[in-house]
Amino acid sequence: MPRTILQCEIEQLSVWYPDLFLEPHIVACVAVLSQYGPVPAVVDVTCENVDSPRWLPVSELRLDLIWRRETQSQATRLLATMQRKPLVEMASCALAMLLVHHVLEGSALDVMQYGDRADYRFLDRPCVLEISGTESLIHFDRRHRDKAAQALENPMERDAFVAVCLFSSSGHRIRFSFHRWESSDG
Repeated sequence: MPRTILQCEIEQLSVWYPDLFLEPHIVACVAVLSQYGPVPAVVDVTCENVDSPRWLPVSELRLDLIWRRETQSQATRLLATMQRKPLVEMASCALAMLLVHHVLEGSALDVMQYGDRADYRFLDRPCVLEISGTESLIHFDRRHRDKAAQALENPMERDAFVAVCLFSSSGHRIRFSFHRWESSDG
């Protein structure tokens, strides 16, 4: 079966999530991706246990990302302003929200409190979303396992989606997965 290809303009995130201020995340995403190569940036996505209303089943897809010149200009300035780790985390948030919009058909999100073990909660389903990013291939699989375990410790006792992004000269990747919360009582 051929892999689904999503062609996206990263700036569309602001339209898809009008209640969230995602411009810094969009610019951070362009800042990180543009350091690795030309436009379009290609990101390979592996989905695990994710049911998509649009594509059933979905296990692999490819994102082809483009952006505007103005965003590239802002990204260049942001690279001179911020440290790398927060840039990677913000870039990961942009990519994860792009996946949520396309794969889960635009679910509404609300930010969680610091310490609640996940970054966002879905407003239209009993789930949370944990996002992380790395530029180290050797930490990618472990980071995903750790983030899945962390997200399932959320105080609302909800199922979890986890998106871990890898930015690398050997290819960008995202592992997007769904995990069921199980009570420790039973």
